[in-house]
Amino acid sequence: MNEPAESLGNWPFACHHRRYDSGDIALPLAQARNFAAQTAVGDLLLFLDVDCIPGAGLIEAYEQAYNQMPTAIAMGAVRYLPEFVDIDWKNLETESLLYSQSRPNAKRDVSDLNGLSPETNYGLFWSLSFALSRSIFNQLGGFSNCYPSYGAEDTDFAWKAREQNVLLFWVPKAIAYHQYHHSTVPPWHNFDSIVHNAQVFYQRWHEWPMSAWLKVFADEGYIKWSIAGDRLEVLRSPSL
Repeated sequence: MNEPAESLGNWPFACHHRRYDSGDIALPLAQARNFAAQTAVGDLLLFLDVDCIPGAGLIEAYEQAYNQMPTAIAMGAVRYLPEFVDIDWKNLETESLLYSQSRPNAKRDVSDLNGLSPETNYGLFWSLSFALSRSIFNQLGGFSNCYPSYGAEDTDFAWKAREQNVLLFWVPKAIAYHQYHHSTVPPWHNFDSIVHNAQVFYQRWHEWPMSAWLKVFADEGYIKWSIAGDRLEVLRSPSL
């Protein structure tokens, strides 16, 4: 997104790099994912965030899930790496080293599941790693373009799936490793887009997304908002 193309190196399979330019929108996540889906080929679409390393069996696990549940959304297991890892990338045991030094997300720990497992809480959908058929992606209309930047675009996608009775399933063997990078909670640097997208989401679904972040913004005096209300007013912007 909005970055120059880079060399992808030599691989034993076809590898293509597509660039999405959104002008002055810094993180056009919804639009870039739709662009990726449009330019991809094949019936199975696999989305993996740029800061995630795919495990050796990720693609195979997603393909098997697709064959078993072709009309569902498959969600992989993302494990978080610490800031410093002891990895020899030429070692054939790299996968086991990544696994042993990483930890699952506390709210999405599927490491004890053996096979495909249904998820009824659509709020747990995350766009770090997931796969679905092209036909289901098109049926849902892709990611909604009314979210110009960061925040709530993936929850909106999940809500559309729930509305259309598209099932969610965990795929424990589709493992990806999230690389460490500094982050703040809430992400103050995305304050403007979070506020804007929250208002758009409320207009569409009549409920507030990202409520924990919005509560912090309100408690700190940057917005006037309550989860039971129907309005969000910006009082001041954080100095970043």
